Amino acid sequence: MNNSILITRPNHDFPTTYLYYWSELVIDEAKRKGITVLDLDGKKASKQKFSSYVSRNNPRLIFLNGHGSKDSVAGYDNEILLDEDNCEVLLRAKIIYARSCEAGAKLGPFSIEKGATVFIGYNKDFWLIRSRQRGTKPLTDPIAKLFLEPSNLVPITLIKGNSAQEAYQKSQDDMRRNFSYMISSKSSHEERDAAFFLFSNYTCQIIVGDKQACLNK
Repeated sequence: MNNSILITRPNHDFPTTYLYYWSELVIDEAKRKGITVLDLDGKKASKQKFSSYVSRNNPRLIFLNGHGSKDSVAGYDNEILLDEDNCEVLLRAKIIYARSCEAGAKLGPFSIEKGATVFIGYNKDFWLIRSRQRGTKPLTDPIAKLFLEPSNLVPITLIKGNSAQEAYQKSQDDMRRNFSYMISSKSSHEERDAAFFLFSNYTCQIIVGDKQACLNK
């Protein structure tokens, strides 16, 4: 086991493309900290490559971006990367963050039962609302930023050496701050319309397993 991180970044539709670009900020932070990044971007986010990279490199942190269900997380073109059939082999002693819909409902607790250290994810839909004006520029989209900056705080906080609980809490706190702004008189009509969906992310984000787990131990 080492403190390298593996990131899946499919980009076959609008939601995954947004996650693809926003994950670059996580990669940049890891590189600043001297942490090895195993980047399965685009079509490399396949089941074969995912299994191979995890088995050969044994990363401490696995950061999954993609569509999900209660018992799986997908990669490029919605190919299933991780489910209850292979999580015991791939996730033992790992820190997992799944930025995907519903995976925290069943796959998260199941992975802990099978030996994963800690799992952070969402037990219902992970919502990502985009600006009508910035739909082709993910990193400059002010509405998406309200959703993706808090979710990025999970891996970034772990990369900085903090515990899984601290990573979860920082993400929660940032969502709460953004939600308070979005329902205030200072927000735009578009921001107010998106507030309900951010609150849903806040309420369905979960952490299970060893909450004191860190990237370097």
